[in-house]
Amino acid sequence: MLSFIKAIISISLLVLSVSGTLIQNQKRDENLPARVPYVFPAPGTDPIADAIRARRNGTLLALDGALLNAPQIASTWNDLANVIRDNNTIPAQMRELMILRSGVVNNAAYVWLQHEPVARSTGLTTAQLLEIRMIPAFLGPLTPKSTLSKELQAALLFADWSSKNVHVPQPVFNGLKQFLNNKQIVEAVSTVGFYNFVSRFVVSLNVDGKMDTAVPIPS
Repeated sequence: MLSFIKAIISISLLVLSVSGTLIQNQKRDENLPARVPYVFPAPGTDPIADAIRARRNGTLLALDGALLNAPQIASTWNDLANVIRDNNTIPAQMRELMILRSGVVNNAAYVWLQHEPVARSTGLTTAQLLEIRMIPAFLGPLTPKSTLSKELQAALLFADWSSKNVHVPQPVFNGLKQFLNNKQIVEAVSTVGFYNFVSRFVVSLNVDGKMDTAVPIPS
């Protein structure tokens, strides 16, 4: 049975990696209509919007425009995102893997589109991104000849359990914890939890018109 599952995964990855060359990633942010209007205050007119711009090097994304309908939520979100994205101590590749995988299991194309370029900048390869995108939930340990390190495989499995099942079995937790100290495990759990929140937000509000867009296949 195990051999059969491994064979199915191998065939699926081969077929999808070939077909993936036909699928092009969309532009990073298109400001397509959402279920709420975007709020984009002019620079210098809104301190919350300006704080978000400062974190994003002077720009506001469609996500920010949706959040700014509720300024206090936007402000708190920005503070938490600043810690999780830019001020934690878990390895950058692990962080981006967890973010991307949260987008995959929640069918949140917007999350993937925003973070695939970031993931590549950390050194994750197209082969690794394909694995993150295509492996069925919970089946990471059965992947033949995985391109991911042991640490990243552990992070992938943890993200699957936390995102889809909420309750994380002790062996899965231990598998990730062996690579992280106590501070980092809290940061890792927070990263997965926060990007599940992000996924639900962008899908429910159809941010950038991506609610029904399939998560892209990297090529």
